[in-house]
Amino acid sequence: MAAPIPLPKTLEEHRQYLHDVVKLKLHFLHGWLQRHPEESFVDALRNRVDIYRKTDINPGGLNPPNITWEEPAWLDLEKQAAAIYAACLNDVDAFERQAFAVFQPTIDARCERDYHDRSTRNGYQCGCLRHNPQAVDGNGRRTLTFHIANFLSPESFFDYPGYVRDSFRRLLDIAEKDFKADHIGTGTWLNSLPKWLAYFPQEWLDNMGPADHDVKWHYGFWGQFLTARQTLNYKYAQILRDTGQMPYCRKSSYCTIKAMREKIATL
Repeated sequence: MAAPIPLPKTLEEHRQYLHDVVKLKLHFLHGWLQRHPEESFVDALRNRVDIYRKTDINPGGLNPPNITWEEPAWLDLEKQAAAIYAACLNDVDAFERQAFAVFQPTIDARCERDYHDRSTRNGYQCGCLRHNPQAVDGNGRRTLTFHIANFLSPESFFDYPGYVRDSFRRLLDIAEKDFKADHIGTGTWLNSLPKWLAYFPQEWLDNMGPADHDVKWHYGFWGQFLTARQTLNYKYAQILRDTGQMPYCRKSSYCTIKAMREKIATL
């Protein structure tokens, strides 16, 4: 008997996710700054974690093309959170709790708008994949970089290999015809996940770069904390809390379009 299809996330579950993930990011932020005292609080808050985009200060979509960091309302929140960090250098739990209280009202104010936002679907030309606007030449290759999202939520694209195959087939056609590319590539935490790597030829594994520990705010690092239903993955979150390290490191790789075509033909 097939497993029942999971129900979509509710508004209240989305609110809980926003609370949970922002608390996780604040916990991570405290540990990161302890390990990197040369980095300023403001720089880490803006570049290592994604909190601004989840607040009502953000007038745009889930991932706006531009951010006005000098917005007075945001600067006030930064100032409050920085003061809390300075007072809680040796107490990560107190920092997480007090800093979250600073951000919670504006997160809650945006919650319903955030829940209904579908703007991240824009630009995904190939099912669960989208490509950069330009291919890049280098090292004798012309490479088109791609990005990944799960638009089958509350289910996972891992449950539909034919969908993934067709998404890649469309990407490869565009890469060759529109960009004259001979390689594809991406950097993502998924490159540390065996069931993702099963979609790729040996070339992809052979060309895999080192683990990237220079954590940035985007989903190439933080996507692993989303379940298929777009709620928090508590198992992975606990690993980050316990170790200060991402469960799956972001890595970059590439392969020839020819090898990828041969691989997806077997899916």
